[in-house]
Amino acid sequence: MSEKMHTIGDLSRMSGISVRRIRFYSDKGLLPPATRTFSNYRVYSDADVARLDLIRALREAGIGLAAIRKILSRHLSLKEVLAMRLDTLEAEIASRRRIASVLRTTLKIDQPTETDLRRLWTMTTLSQTQMRNMMERFYDKVAANADMGEDWKRQMIDASMPELPDDPTAHQIDAWNEITAMITDESFLAEMQADTATMWNGEFDPKAYAEAANSILASVRTAIDEGNDPLSPTGIAIAREWLEKSAKAMQREPDRAFLDWHLGQYRKHHARSARYQELLAILRGGEPDRKPGNEWQWINRAMTPLLSPPGH
Repeated sequence: MSEKMHTIGDLSRMSGISVRRIRFYSDKGLLPPATRTFSNYRVYSDADVARLDLIRALREAGIGLAAIRKILSRHLSLKEVLAMRLDTLEAEIASRRRIASVLRTTLKIDQPTETDLRRLWTMTTLSQTQMRNMMERFYDKVAANADMGEDWKRQMIDASMPELPDDPTAHQIDAWNEITAMITDESFLAEMQADTATMWNGEFDPKAYAEAANSILASVRTAIDEGNDPLSPTGIAIAREWLEKSAKAMQREPDRAFLDWHLGQYRKHHARSARYQELLAILRGGEPDRKPGNEWQWINRAMTPLLSPPGH
């Protein structure tokens, strides 16, 4: 028995989804017609009916078109799809709880101001899932002109991703909003794009750089715990080791130009980077006035004597 075929109108009546929306899914490659008539009308099969039901279920769960395309192309099992739907729904439930928390916080104020209302609006419109999508778009743009692998980009996203507690405090709500403002700042994006393209230029060895950074940071923490000043012989020795190892990872010479580049990058990005880490700490339950670790501040201070000519 031949499979029954359906026009786009039939599909709309059977699914309750508008013809315009079905055509949109079709044009996006999510629901290509099984065939077309001689008049170029789209015709769909029974399998397409089931495919459309799945697309609708995934969209209602808050899953984006790009993710749906991956699901459909990878032929995930029904169990995997349902697990994804559950994860998404639980994320949305958590988002609703956070919105309720913001409302409770706002209602504690006798006379809410426009700032309080803006805070509420941001928290109402930006869910955890949407923040993740925003962070992914930010790093997609940052790495647009850089020779960076997807694995490393994913690690950067994971390390930078904030997570708002189910019952956030006013400080945590403000931290969330400040991070949102940072990653939507076009001037910050432009700076990150330029610096990332310079560093990830095809010669950069990210694995060697990460290993060197982890090793040096461990040495710095030990030096700090032992009370060593950055300008002590221990500090200068660690700084020289970092300069040599990072230069090797970037296939550059550990000379004055490279040292100037290192210190310039620190001066350019330290304040914003330190603030970002502080905001993440606040969201994770840290005190708002507590600063994150100062290892990079220590190592960059230790590097400054290397600017002096030998014998000075």
